[in-house]
Amino acid sequence: MPQFEMPPQAEGTARPDAAGASLADEAPRADTADPLRPDSPAPDPPRPEQPSGPRRRFGWRQLLIAGLAGVMAGGAIPAALQSLDDSAASAQVEGLRTVALEYLTAIATGRAGVATQLAPVHGDGRVAPDAVLQSADPITDYAVQLVQVDGGSGSADVRYRVGGIEVFRALEARLVDGEWSLRTSLAEVADVTFGDPIARVQVAGVPLAGTPPVLLYPGSYRVDAFSGPFFLSGGDEFVVDGDARTPTAPYVTAGVVPRIRDLATELALDTVADCQMRARCPVGHGLRLLPVGEPYPVDADAEGGAIDLAVPIMALDGQDTQWFDVRLRAVLDADGAPAEWLCGEPGAGADELHACRL
Repeated sequence: MPQFEMPPQAEGTARPDAAGASLADEAPRADTADPLRPDSPAPDPPRPEQPSGPRRRFGWRQLLIAGLAGVMAGGAIPAALQSLDDSAASAQVEGLRTVALEYLTAIATGRAGVATQLAPVHGDGRVAPDAVLQSADPITDYAVQLVQVDGGSGSADVRYRVGGIEVFRALEARLVDGEWSLRTSLAEVADVTFGDPIARVQVAGVPLAGTPPVLLYPGSYRVDAFSGPFFLSGGDEFVVDGDARTPTAPYVTAGVVPRIRDLATELALDTVADCQMRARCPVGHGLRLLPVGEPYPVDADAEGGAIDLAVPIMALDGQDTQWFDVRLRAVLDADGAPAEWLCGEPGAGADELHACRL
């Protein structure tokens, strides 16, 4: 019988704590190939060796980079939203600036209708037509200085020069259906206190008196010169600055036409001279009479068709000098010409007039 030696057990196959293992554990397994046994199964083919290089690991550096990338990506979203908000706010500011500049440009170029569409007027009053604004010396050096927007509300600070003065105004605005509408109008009421028959106050053929009042945009205007059968008026300049805190009250010069002026002066001198012939006359006998100014209107009765004038007279004799007015009343016919004259003595009131004597 041939001898053979069992191969030594490989080192490291037994763990140090396996000393107490049972002998059965050391017995060969039934499926272990035995080269001396003919019925022993063929050994399994050897497995390919694994590469001996280092294995790749997903370490803490990769985790840190991934975390930073996540933070940056998360921060980019609100930054993008903020950028969109800033762009929308900037567009609203520029939109309001454009509307405010268009408004000033419309006023400067005499387009009252366009200006009213951009900033409708509120309350009573009607805006004068374009021809009135075009007759005025326009505003100059106009600009939009500052625009502020808060949601659907905003304001535009503007400036311009008119009549030699610089004006600053704040135009309030409201966002309506995505479009800016100005809520502050620069149109003003011209407070005209004179009326026919004393004076005819009109600009570019448009009467300023009446109801509802006429609204004027900023500019330097001139009252139309007018000469009727009794009075002449107009030619005066006035400035509308577009600020209701400084009311516009045009001063209108009203006087009598030369023919009426001369007749009224003669009537006044004759009335005083007749008075001097009486003992109770307030003007001393023998004092020399001189007119010292043109007759001027003091009252008017439009319904009755009468106008009261005052004629300034001076009476002097050496060092003795007196100043007084003589009151006259002209009763007008249907054409506005004097049909009758009433005169008052020096110091007489409106209820002490009598028929004049020439």
